[in-house]
Amino acid sequence: MMKKAIKKLLAALLAVAMVCAMAIPAFAENSEGDVDSHHTYSAFQIFKGDVEGNNIKDFKISNVDWGSNIINNSDDFLNKLREADHIGPLFTNAKSAQEVLAVISQWHDSDDYSIAFARFVCHYLYSNDANPTYVVRAGSNALTIPEAKAGYYLFVDTTDFSKDDSYHSYNSFLLMVTKGNWNVPITPKAEKPTVEKKVYDNPDGTSTGGFGSSADHAINEKFQFQLTATLPDSTNRAYDYYDKYSVIFHDTLSEGITYDGPYSVVIKSNDITYTITDPSKYTINTDKLDSQNYFEVEIPDVKTCVAGLDLNKGATITVTYTAHLNEKASVNTAGGGTSNINKVYLTYSNNPQDESSIGKTPESTPVYVYTYQLSNTKRQNTVNGPALAGAGFKLYSDAECNNEVGLYQEGEFYYPIKDATGKKAVEMISGENGQFNVKGLDAGTYYLKETITPAGYDTCGVTPVTIKADHSGNDHVNLEGSNLTNDIVNIKAGGITLPSTGGIGTTLFYVVGGGLMVAAIVLLVTKKRMENK
Repeated sequence: MMKKAIKKLLAALLAVAMVCAMAIPAFAENSEGDVDSHHTYSAFQIFKGDVEGNNIKDFKISNVDWGSNIINNSDDFLNKLREADHIGPLFTNAKSAQEVLAVISQWHDSDDYSIAFARFVCHYLYSNDANPTYVVRAGSNALTIPEAKAGYYLFVDTTDFSKDDSYHSYNSFLLMVTKGNWNVPITPKAEKPTVEKKVYDNPDGTSTGGFGSSADHAINEKFQFQLTATLPDSTNRAYDYYDKYSVIFHDTLSEGITYDGPYSVVIKSNDITYTITDPSKYTINTDKLDSQNYFEVEIPDVKTCVAGLDLNKGATITVTYTAHLNEKASVNTAGGGTSNINKVYLTYSNNPQDESSIGKTPESTPVYVYTYQLSNTKRQNTVNGPALAGAGFKLYSDAECNNEVGLYQEGEFYYPIKDATGKKAVEMISGENGQFNVKGLDAGTYYLKETITPAGYDTCGVTPVTIKADHSGNDHVNLEGSNLTNDIVNIKAGGITLPSTGGIGTTLFYVVGGGLMVAAIVLLVTKKRMENK
């Protein structure tokens, strides 16, 4: 019995010795970039031990024990580790640093397990207000661990960015085995998203159509805007270090544009298109729409909003919504710019260590929406003649004047009905100043047809109207070749008498009788003069 007990004890001691002498491969979040001059890192020692090797990628650690940042709380660390997401069950039987390392040694560089472990360690240390073992300040690209402090470290980006520098990202955690007196390279890579805004333009003869940086539309005509965030791919799996990755679109419309509602939210990644159909996966906040023409579209966690999405392959997130120009829209009566200008910016998760930390992109390049005013004056007889009131007109989109462009009146102007509700089409009537002006037309060809002609005037012919717009310069429009101002002339009817037909009645008898009476009087007077002689 004694011999068997001694054999079991020796076997157990041998197993422990083998674990203590185990050389495990280092795994790290290796990253590259050019932002080392702006970043600061904190180094936390998780395990201490003897490190061998001549290259940081080949370092092996043995004789392992808890590091300086864990040793005073090792029991609590182990208890929390057993409850950790994804990796907790792997440590159910681990009761020491050596047994934890025995599990970790089975993993690979930057695999699911090592990333989950890095996330757990970081959250554990910061939730317990741990102080880093060493700090490498901004401006350095390496730090040196003293001989006595060799071991297995977690490096965390702890840069204190200035308030003026909101467009940044913190780097992912780095797990690394390092020797003493060895320069640990810090070559970070910071992935930052970008955002742009586009507007849809109709193929109206002066434009080929599609989404771009400018468009022209009629007032009350619905059209679409697109907001697109581009998340760059990450070969080092940077997105996996985030518990969740959120983005928020902050969209600002001009006063002359009304938001109508969302159309779609689509994510494209690795040549696969995902349409978010579950409304619980994103929110639209319109609380400031009326007061500031501003609204937000938030995706709280892009990583989980659709099944099968891997953000590390890169992605574009496109929000499409519908809007229309309203009566406050800036209108062009000639070439030039417009105040119908719209922008967007993006806020995004930028620190895997701190869920509340967000970055902010610069505002997107503006997009411009143009619309045009048609000014007409009714005149008497000539283009410089007096104004003529009371003439009625309708506007058509075809030369045969079959397709009426419905207009309603608001104040002194007429506006296209288009997609507006509760509006009734009316005839345009020239006022005392002869004017009847239309605000908010899209580019194209139109026809003005007189429907009410003032008394005493001839009806005028149809007046073609061309709005030829080139807004390819985006921030200005060229209207050369357009006739947006028109003097429309009515000729006054003349006094020509036309012949009539029918019986002459008694008129002829009156005329003949009158003639005979005159002749009789003349004869009587002549006779008396002769008798007097």
